[in-house]
Amino acid sequence: MQEVRERPMRSGKPVQFSVLRVPFFLEPDYDTSEDFQETNRERLLRKWSGAAGFAAQKRRHGLKERGREVGIEHFDLDRVASSTLASHRLVQWVTKRKGVTAAEALYSALNHRHFELGQKLNDRRMLVQVAQETAGVDPAAAEAFLASEEGVAEINEAQQMLRRLGVSGIPTLVLGAKAVLPSGALSSEYLVQAFRQLEEASEGAPDSVFAEALGVPLEVLAEPLALGEQRYEPVAVAG
Repeated sequence: MQEVRERPMRSGKPVQFSVLRVPFFLEPDYDTSEDFQETNRERLLRKWSGAAGFAAQKRRHGLKERGREVGIEHFDLDRVASSTLASHRLVQWVTKRKGVTAAEALYSALNHRHFELGQKLNDRRMLVQVAQETAGVDPAAAEAFLASEEGVAEINEAQQMLRRLGVSGIPTLVLGAKAVLPSGALSSEYLVQAFRQLEEASEGAPDSVFAEALGVPLEVLAEPLALGEQRYEPVAVAG
């Protein structure tokens, strides 16, 4: 996105981006209780029917190698796996109240906490802390939201839409209401080409397939994503 915006095809008319994170559940049957957890290693060994299947999947996936390409040196294989419903709900809540740039900062921080530090995404205390740090939300309001069922129905509706679109893996990028790109980690070259095609057509992709289902006002998505400002600077975590 940064490359396309900083080097527009038409001088003085840079492309603006907005991002709406649509919840997707790798383990939709997980117990949503905070008490439930397992290690990611246990989850993957079960999913791939043992060590041999897991090793083959790792070779196909190349997660470590792709992570290093974007500056992530370590993924915690034994990170705590749990329901991600609460974290997805929180990202949607912040999107509606603070905008897409704040939501991206929160999303980035939660990814760091989970994938690199191994923390559990269904830990409400951690979720509230990170939302306060990155998006400036009132912790009491965040706690009250997480204790409610607000946002659950909207996320369920979005899951039905994903199934109708044939989305079965992540990441999957939907460009407005224009195109569904292939699932998986796409190269930066591929993404630049896709963005350039929209830029060349002079139409953009202003619509959203999921905004109405998730209850996100279109005026929120009209706010351009402040590229570079949503980065999370990790803090030292004891314990």
